[in-house]
Amino acid sequence: MQQESLLDGSHLPSWDKMASYVFFTATGQEFDPAMADRNTGFIGRTASRDVFLFYEPDVDMLKSLALSLPVARALPSGNRRKLVFAPAKYLDREFLHKYRIDFQQLPFQIYEAMNRWEA
Repeated sequence: MQQESLLDGSHLPSWDKMASYVFFTATGQEFDPAMADRNTGFIGRTASRDVFLFYEPDVDMLKSLALSLPVARALPSGNRRKLVFAPAKYLDREFLHKYRIDFQQLPFQIYEAMNRWEA
């Protein structure tokens, strides 16, 4: 499946496919599933960042997933920046800056698919 057609709105992609899509989109690098850890959300590393994904291919679970204080504090500490993909965030800009976190909301097409299922 090509990256461009991954989120065509007809279904929610698996965790691995979403990880591959966001990692490639954000970094231009190929996703290596062997490096990923679904339990921690870690999906890969670039020269300057660790990349994380908080996602489940389940509509009800997506509604409750967010980059929250407990999630942010569970991320590895250190000088490396962290790029975090999630459906939402509950942290302000100052906190994100202090913990070296860059937040990216999951692609909009996921929410279009969710709306179709709920209609």
